[in-house]
Amino acid sequence: MADAALAHGDLKKKTALSVLWSVVRVAWMTIATFIIFVVLARILGPSDFGTFALASLFVEIGRVIAYAGLGDAVTRQLELDEELADTAFWATLAFSSLVAVLVFSFAPAYGELVRDPGVSPLLRWLAPLLPISSLAVIHNARLAREFGHKSLAAQSIVASLLAGITAVVCAMLGWGVWSLVAQTAVNAVVTVLLGWYSYRWMPRLRFSIPIFRSIFLFSVSLVVTQLMWMLLARVQDIFISRWYGPVEVGRYRIAWRLIELIGQAVLSPISSVSLVTLSRLQNDPEAFRNAYNKIIGIAALGTIPLLLGFGALSTDMIAMLFGDKWGNAGDIATVLVLMAVPFVTNFFASSALSAVNRAESVLSVAALQLVATLILTWILVPYGVVAVAAGYVLRAWLTMPYQQYVLSRFAHIDAYGTLKAVGLPFIAAAVMGLVVWFCHPIIGSHIENRWLSLFTTIAIGGIVYLGLLPVIGRSAMRPYIALVASVLPIRKRAQA
Repeated sequence: MADAALAHGDLKKKTALSVLWSVVRVAWMTIATFIIFVVLARILGPSDFGTFALASLFVEIGRVIAYAGLGDAVTRQLELDEELADTAFWATLAFSSLVAVLVFSFAPAYGELVRDPGVSPLLRWLAPLLPISSLAVIHNARLAREFGHKSLAAQSIVASLLAGITAVVCAMLGWGVWSLVAQTAVNAVVTVLLGWYSYRWMPRLRFSIPIFRSIFLFSVSLVVTQLMWMLLARVQDIFISRWYGPVEVGRYRIAWRLIELIGQAVLSPISSVSLVTLSRLQNDPEAFRNAYNKIIGIAALGTIPLLLGFGALSTDMIAMLFGDKWGNAGDIATVLVLMAVPFVTNFFASSALSAVNRAESVLSVAALQLVATLILTWILVPYGVVAVAAGYVLRAWLTMPYQQYVLSRFAHIDAYGTLKAVGLPFIAAAVMGLVVWFCHPIIGSHIENRWLSLFTTIAIGGIVYLGLLPVIGRSAMRPYIALVASVLPIRKRAQA
């Protein structure tokens, strides 16, 4: 019993430290990415972003298939066999090379599908990046498995910064949409170089068919699930492109991109260690359930207020940051943030089910959500892009009960515990969002400087949210405060 408690304590410490390093990585990347994104959006137009979004959609489909979930299969191993790692590396390289050939070959047909001829030449330059990027997949999976998030943070910061600088320089030189291709290429090459430098592992020339079969059987459902999750967020681009063209795709993507930046800032560092942590607890249902709800609660505390606050101010923020050429992107963002709660739960449900070897259950959730998205988008696309966004939000809420049912049945995570974990942040953030919504026009009428008016409103929103948390649920905050305190140097010295 004492050994088990010690192991859980050590895992808790590793998880918290890994989250902190991931926070450092994502915080830097988010700030750098946001600044670069703003600069690029002011230089380039909605059409450039729309065309690149359509091209990257096809490439991302290929990437999910090419990587075959083998990186996740390595990450979740309790005891990693070196022959398994070698097999996973060569399989990933082979799959990605094959998919690159297919993407290159079918580029013209896809361009016709989305009614944008500019997509085809982009795809033929992006396709070779698939096998190049695959060279670091297993190296970084091994780093994540061993809680090497400090090294992952360093390589992500360097790669994103160099890639962003390249994109800005190319855009200023008049490259247009090709500056985004250059950004992708530099990021891929630098990530591979730093991945091999960070984890000094050289795969041996061996391939075990029995081992490949065993991990591939696990990975197949995971790949299909990842493919569905990706299509869930991107399939609407095809509908929008066919109805309204790449300009409206660009505006829809700009709204989505800002929401993704919020998710990247808060959810990604937590998500990056959730699969490893939950996998280690898969044989202890109570500890597993408690860890999952704590993860969800921490994620909700940071994500939901940022989403709802951004939604209340999105129209002014997008116009001020990117200019008037982005049109109704602010209205789209205001609608999309209304899915804040399912946006958070979707991030971690698949990790929890994968950790207990129920990847096929993740598939059922993803399939339902994708089908609902296709139906609602098909019905609503004639009514405009904002209506498409509303359909996406409606789908998120309608399918959330089934997701919670699957988690309860296969991972023994009760819906009440999860809703309790997200309830406090949601209530406080909803009140804050309403305050911001009503206060901003009043503040703007008294403060002429638009930036000062915006920052004043944001400050008021932050004060309201932080002030409500201890009032609404002081006891609910204690587990999260204890988790943070467990990794502070002051606490360690006091215990010594």
